[in-house]
Amino acid sequence: MLTVALIIATLVASVRAQTQVAVTRERRTALLYAMSQELVSNLSLDELAEVAVRHLAETFGTRNVVLFPDDSGHMRHPAAAPRSDSLRGADLAVAQWVYDHCEAAGPGTDTLQAADAQYLPLKGSQRVLGVLAVHAAQRRRLLLPEQRQLMETFAAQIALALERARLQQEAQQSRIAAETEGIRNTLLASISHDLRTPLAVIEGASSALCDPAMHFDAAARRSLLAKIASKSSEMAAIISNVLDLMRLQSGQFTLRLDWVMMNDLVNSALRRQATQLLGHRVEVCVPTDLPAMRVDGPLLLQVFINLLDNIARHTPAGTQVTVSGNVEESRLRIVIDDTGPGLPPGDPERLFAKFHRGSEESSKGGAGLGLSICRAIVSTHGGQIEAAQRPGGGARFSLSLPLTQTREQ
Repeated sequence: MLTVALIIATLVASVRAQTQVAVTRERRTALLYAMSQELVSNLSLDELAEVAVRHLAETFGTRNVVLFPDDSGHMRHPAAAPRSDSLRGADLAVAQWVYDHCEAAGPGTDTLQAADAQYLPLKGSQRVLGVLAVHAAQRRRLLLPEQRQLMETFAAQIALALERARLQQEAQQSRIAAETEGIRNTLLASISHDLRTPLAVIEGASSALCDPAMHFDAAARRSLLAKIASKSSEMAAIISNVLDLMRLQSGQFTLRLDWVMMNDLVNSALRRQATQLLGHRVEVCVPTDLPAMRVDGPLLLQVFINLLDNIARHTPAGTQVTVSGNVEESRLRIVIDDTGPGLPPGDPERLFAKFHRGSEESSKGGAGLGLSICRAIVSTHGGQIEAAQRPGGGARFSLSLPLTQTREQ
């Protein structure tokens, strides 16, 4: 009976030990899975490092830090404020050696065993991405084979997440560079195309005026001078549109807010565009009792001018143009309708893209920036602008602005 009891006790102790080991492994596997799931998210390199430090501290009870090289390849301490469980003052010389030689160093390794922490290279598919420094209060914990193997597994998962993040970052930078290059080429092509015609007119008229062999009466001279002035204004408008769009989309533009009445802006825009709309029938249905709004008046005036100029360019003489306004719920809405040929086929949103023209013909002029500028201005005010086919024929442009800051008149 004593022998049987001893055998049973030994077996029970062995089962308990195996159960404890299994529970510990299950917990660590769950922690590894939890860290892997969190690392899958689209995080920056610093955010990934913070996630790794937190999970390593929860799993091993250690203080950790992920070190990255700078542009010159020298290891540096994290710029962000350290967490409470982060390792402060990691030895950059040891980390540099690990980064350069792609080998682990510190306790439990064959190199620099006297170091205070263990340094593991975070190996990507092509190069070392960083160094993981792990400091344990009890150095013996870093020497256990099972702990070492699990730590290397964590390091491999961290390296995989870092490489994915770097590849996404490089892909995004490549995409931005390609888009920037495309926009630059489109800008140069568009501006050079649109400036060529007025420059040719200016050159021809000025050459004629400067030619001593040619004689003009007063009417012909005034006509040539008027052409020079007109084409110079056209060129100035194109360049001004490009500069305005760059200024609005730079992210550093500040609105100059003031209280204005929307019907005053509409009437001012119509007066400015009176010559262009001379052959159109214009009707204004903007109530005078609309609430005043705190907006950047000159910018919104430019929106109305661009919209009316767009109508003048793309609709024939005799077209009916109607400007109406009303308050809908918490927004003030201005609608500009025309009875012209309507919008071109396709998605109306394309009209607000930079350098896009409603008609492929070049005879209309312009760089295709007017509606892009309108959207940028309205969006800066927290509003929306849309284009649609008008019921019954023609085009409709509507813009709405939030009434969060209004003053009743």
